[in-house]
Amino acid sequence: MDFRNSSRNKRIEHWIIVILISSLCMGLNFFVSKLTWQIDLSKETKYSLSRESLALLNKLEEPVEIIVTIKEKNNLPKITHKFLQDLKLLLGALENAPTSKQIRITYLDVDSPRNLPDYLSAFQLNEPNLIVVASPKGGQKTLFRYKVESASNPYDSSTPFRSNDNAARQALWESNFYADWKESYNGVMEPTKFRGEENLVRSILEIAGQKNKRNTAYFTTGHGEKSPFDLDEENGLSALSGILQDRNIKVSTIDLSVSKSVPEDAIMLVIGGPRGTFQDQEVASIQSFLNNRGGKLILSIDPVEELSVLDRPAFGLRSILKEWGIRCHDMLIYDSSPENYDFFTGSYILRTFLQKNNHKIVEQHIRLGLSIQSDRCRPVETLETNVNNSTMCEILFSSQNALGLSGWTQRKSPPEKNELLDLEGNIPIISVSEKGSGKNNQTSQDTKVIVLGSSSILSNKYLTKSSGNQLLAKNIVYWINEIPEMLDIPPRELNTFSISMQEEEFQALLYSIAIIPGFIALSGIFVGWLRKEL
Repeated sequence: MDFRNSSRNKRIEHWIIVILISSLCMGLNFFVSKLTWQIDLSKETKYSLSRESLALLNKLEEPVEIIVTIKEKNNLPKITHKFLQDLKLLLGALENAPTSKQIRITYLDVDSPRNLPDYLSAFQLNEPNLIVVASPKGGQKTLFRYKVESASNPYDSSTPFRSNDNAARQALWESNFYADWKESYNGVMEPTKFRGEENLVRSILEIAGQKNKRNTAYFTTGHGEKSPFDLDEENGLSALSGILQDRNIKVSTIDLSVSKSVPEDAIMLVIGGPRGTFQDQEVASIQSFLNNRGGKLILSIDPVEELSVLDRPAFGLRSILKEWGIRCHDMLIYDSSPENYDFFTGSYILRTFLQKNNHKIVEQHIRLGLSIQSDRCRPVETLETNVNNSTMCEILFSSQNALGLSGWTQRKSPPEKNELLDLEGNIPIISVSEKGSGKNNQTSQDTKVIVLGSSSILSNKYLTKSSGNQLLAKNIVYWINEIPEMLDIPPRELNTFSISMQEEEFQALLYSIAIIPGFIALSGIFVGWLRKEL
């Protein structure tokens, strides 16, 4: 054996191995670059769209352009950099989604108009720091606009100083991309949830989704009902109105004693906590809307004390409820168990219970263990017999210890159970009924009725504070609109971490971090020197 060539052969073998490994890596890299597969292994699938979003994006009727004119610069506010990072993750998930064929995402530099693509010339975008959703037929909608504050004169008190960070935070607040802002350790408001997916999908559907001629929810008036335009924190229904409008449903009011019939563009009627009775003409208009036009009805009805109202049970709406297999007792739910009341608000806690066939409205409540908060309420149960081919279901109940008190205005406290007239056990408080379109129905949609034993369940008091009530309201709207996917796109939780330290502490941290790599480098130099000596 020629030992003189052994070292040369080893070097050749080493170079051959390096070339082969490099070729393998380059080949694998080229192969992977041609693949469009995506597997989201992250916790809570933060890099992919929810199944509800995918189901709704399948209903797009025309192409959509998502245009971003924000340039990444080092001088952008910190919260804007965070927003761009969250936005890119969302847009990346949208590009890799199966429904991305009709959605095109463009990052546009308005400072270079020569590079403007032809398909964007029609939208005339020349302003920086925008996020726009547009389509050729549906127009365009600006989701985010951030204006850089110009330098202010420190000697001019008429123009108060405002930082770019403050302007960026206000722009993000108004855009509704983030939610649940909380004060951080340094007194600055920071978001804790990212609502970009819900915000973006809703805007895409508004621009290029299916257009429904029947897209208005009418709230009845004239009987002391709660108003959808009332911002009162206790009794208003403006939060419910916002949920409807967020799902592209217009909101209006109607006085059935004046209008001869329900308008043609009505998709649903909402009767929110009436205090007066409905007359026969009004009841007939509601029945015609339900039976002949496939209408939907949301009725929330409170316990009443007025004797004049008791003369016509359920505010004169008993005939409608009976037709749909629902009985709404003029009773009061009484529960003596303190554990069924919220310690801080005093609200009554309603729960769902596992059944053989859980209704889709409360499936998520059962899975997540969410409860519903309410003020005083009345029983709403379904009839045992099948009525007019209606499918009825009780979906929300009181506790096992509750009583449904008859003649409760005359009862003493604490009341004694009346074995003949009172109800007991898990008393139903929300019931639904639906039936398919009949011969007289002018539409192909099913007619649906939902009755709640308390108007407070959908009031601002609980919709703005209770996640269980919010989810219930959203799912009622989706069930009414016959969206089987039950869209409730959950906001993404933001995992933020912050470290507060002085300059001396920061320098000490840098030195401590540099110790390990420095020790490794010195060890390598020492080992190399020993090999040369040997």
